[in-house]
Amino acid sequence: MCGAALAIAGTLCIAGGTLHPIVAGKSHSVEALTSPGAPLAQILLGIGTVLLILGLPGMYAWMRPRLGTAGFVGLVCYLLANVVTAGGHLVVELFFAYPFAHDPATAHLIAGNDNMIDTTAFELFNIIGALVLLAGLGLMGASMLRNNTVPRWIAVLTLVAGLGFFLPVPPTQGLTGFLYEAPRGIVVAAIGVLMLRWPGGLRRWI
Repeated sequence: MCGAALAIAGTLCIAGGTLHPIVAGKSHSVEALTSPGAPLAQILLGIGTVLLILGLPGMYAWMRPRLGTAGFVGLVCYLLANVVTAGGHLVVELFFAYPFAHDPATAHLIAGNDNMIDTTAFELFNIIGALVLLAGLGLMGASMLRNNTVPRWIAVLTLVAGLGFFLPVPPTQGLTGFLYEAPRGIVVAAIGVLMLRWPGGLRRWI
């Protein structure tokens, strides 16, 4: 079940990220929240994130014999970042920002700085969560590569999955979200497929 959850999660997150509206370089403005693609993109990302959170403990149990301490710490960081920051961000976006943006009486409450909520606390919430997520991916990728936990291409892609956040590409509808979500989504889906094919546990990948 965890393997299936991860395989579906990766696919949904890639689709949601690719469809996520971006208007005038902003993805969380009133214009973006009321444009075509919303709320479908957020719903896909939300369902994908929930399935990811449900599948990650099973992924750890499946790869534990060859994950290593650094990999365990990385997986915990990645899980916590998805539970707290990604989940919290999507709850705010889908259940508060989206309906507020569609109501002329409340649309002004959406921050104009693409942060949805114009507070330092919420900005730090997103930044710190993103850093924890990236650290988790790096630790997992390095550990999987060192211990031959999964096929090498999956380990390498995990290690560099966060680079999409730093590419000097202007925010672009259909591209930016894909660059953010595709590397992680492919990793998660690929590991889910491996779990479905070899449910009894890991082999050593050379």
